Amino acid sequence: MSYKSEVAARFITERCPEVKITPYTVPIQDFKVEFFADFTVIIAGLDNVEARRWINNTVHKLVTFDKETDEPIVQNILIDGGTEGFQG
Repeated sequence: MSYKSEVAARFITERCPEVKITPYTVPIQDFKVEFFADFTVIIAGLDNVEARRWINNTVHKLVTFDKETDEPIVQNILIDGGTEGFQG
């Protein structure tokens, strides 16, 4: 049995060998907020609504604000690649 993250990583790596992908197969909530700060793009292939809300909230916590303009400084992009029912 292969996890969805492993299959996706293998597919992308075969098409774009210069891209480095590390698939993770543990519950997303096991990671600390700081873990996600190292990534520019986070692709979440989560089917669990609770986990999807958790990752959205976690990435939201990483947004900082410019001290002079109070504009958000987005350093991490979350792409929600999960499914809900028959909609993906």
